[in-house]
Amino acid sequence: MDKTKLKKALSLQLQMFEELSAVFKQELRAMSEINLDAMAEINLRKEDIATRIVAHSEAVRQAISEAASSEGLSSEATLGELAACLAQKGNEELLVQHKALNIAAERIQQAAAANREIAERFAATVTNSLDLVTRLINQSNVYGASGGYLQRQTGAVMLNTEA
Repeated sequence: MDKTKLKKALSLQLQMFEELSAVFKQELRAMSEINLDAMAEINLRKEDIATRIVAHSEAVRQAISEAASSEGLSSEATLGELAACLAQKGNEELLVQHKALNIAAERIQQAAAANREIAERFAATVTNSLDLVTRLINQSNVYGASGGYLQRQTGAVMLNTEA
């Protein structure tokens, strides 16, 4: 088993997870400041990191499969199973990396869920505000015969010049 290859692949995966986690923190800051330009740039960075993670996942899967086969496990064994097997033999290094990856993935999931909820609430608030403004625009104050202002619904009307 080439433990070095597996360790490097997992370290790179963890590095990309931490990078994505940092981007989610920046996204939260940008949303709180309502910085639309920063949010657009952050979305591009998230897509780039996600693409790199997916592309690298195959290399990680292959390294895990090779390591599992060399340890007498099924080539379909998970990283957790491989780490547990090696830990029983006294090598806990892979177990530590596995836990670090799980912790990083959990942080990413929590940050993504929180940011999504904030974005959805923000969008709902903006929608409600725009609805209110639209209703106000569509009402006009007309000075009535009784000497007071009357509120009447107005809307767009097209007039025929011949009428």
